[in-house]
Amino acid sequence: MTRELQQFEKLDVSVEGCDAYLEKRRKDCNELMVKLHNLGAVNDELLLHVTGMKCKNNSYRKVNGASAKFFCCNTPAYAYPLFKTHKLSPENLLNVDIKDIPVRLLQSAGNMSTSRITAFLELILKPISTDFCKNCPDEFCQDSRQYIGGLLNWKEHLTKTEETGKQKQVFYMVAAGVKAFYRSLCRDTVTKALEYWRSIPTSTPMRKKSLSS
Repeated sequence: MTRELQQFEKLDVSVEGCDAYLEKRRKDCNELMVKLHNLGAVNDELLLHVTGMKCKNNSYRKVNGASAKFFCCNTPAYAYPLFKTHKLSPENLLNVDIKDIPVRLLQSAGNMSTSRITAFLELILKPISTDFCKNCPDEFCQDSRQYIGGLLNWKEHLTKTEETGKQKQVFYMVAAGVKAFYRSLCRDTVTKALEYWRSIPTSTPMRKKSLSS
């Protein structure tokens, strides 16, 4: 865990505490959403679902009542290691040092203080990334699940086309690693993609798809 966590920046929450730190981060995100709403880039519905705020007479107020609970989560994200023991033979596994076992650091960032901000960014970026990262239909791949699903559909289609009385083809499914997409992009690339998207007329198919999302 110590080795894997070296890629992250350690936050000092000893003074204000974890809850206060998360609340400050969420407040910063909400203020940015309010600025977007003032610019007309975010409508009333998005503002409500992302921040839990409504705007009336140029005044912003938090939602009260039962629905308010959906906007007050201060749970921090957490991480844990997944040891890839399947990459070692049974013989080596009995004698290998734990530090020499390949490991993947899994991160859980769901249901936390900025989850709705993350979902909002995904809503904006996904249609853009889908268009910018493909040269032909169905080339865009977001993660391993989508990749395996595409292989299964391909296998099913080919199996049906080969069922003409002849012997069926034999297929072998393999796993594939997909590098995290958004983390791998340079900020300049994302900025250029957003600027290009904003320059496209709203009548184009790609812009319509993003707006309808």
